[in-house]
Amino acid sequence: MIRFLSLSACLLLTACASSPQSLYQESVKAGQSPMASSTLEAIHNTQAIPLPISAEPLAPQWPISADEPRLDFGSSISNYRVFSLELKKGERYTLNVQSLCRKPCVSFNKLALKPRAMLLDSYGAIIANQPSRASAVVGQINLSWDGEAPEDGTYYLLVAADNDNLGETIVIDDVWVNNSPLMAVKVGMTSSPFGRISAFSSPRQN
Repeated sequence: MIRFLSLSACLLLTACASSPQSLYQESVKAGQSPMASSTLEAIHNTQAIPLPISAEPLAPQWPISADEPRLDFGSSISNYRVFSLELKKGERYTLNVQSLCRKPCVSFNKLALKPRAMLLDSYGAIIANQPSRASAVVGQINLSWDGEAPEDGTYYLLVAADNDNLGETIVIDDVWVNNSPLMAVKVGMTSSPFGRISAFSSPRQN
């Protein structure tokens, strides 16, 4: 608990002797939640939440905190959540992830979780991990993925914190459209390992 409090203070006051990332990595390695070393293990280490179909203003929220399971990405370790959805071969999907500014969200204290999300098949293979769209409004980051299911089956949306640059201004720089990268989206908030997220599928158009 003391280390997590130190991390929060370090994110607010950048003059810490240890970097926010090193403080977090020390804390997360000592955590008690399950640690996965692969996406398949990450799916098995938690109970997947059925991904809701929702209009944006009504999307439910979930915390990503130190209590959630952890995944070792190699470059950093992150707490995460997993959502499940059923898709038919060739079915189009639009998946959305929103990250909300942590309270109090004021000019000198705008902390948010930078989402690192990927769509996985039932074997843990990555189907999509580069968002089709990214935007930011006051106090909120929005990411969306458009695609088509390659096979019938259960798919999993894994949403984690991108902890590669904790304590720095959030930049979404992996947005791709038509196999081409777009300009990076800079967000006026600071990267935090914990926060509240919404994850949902947009209603299908008939």
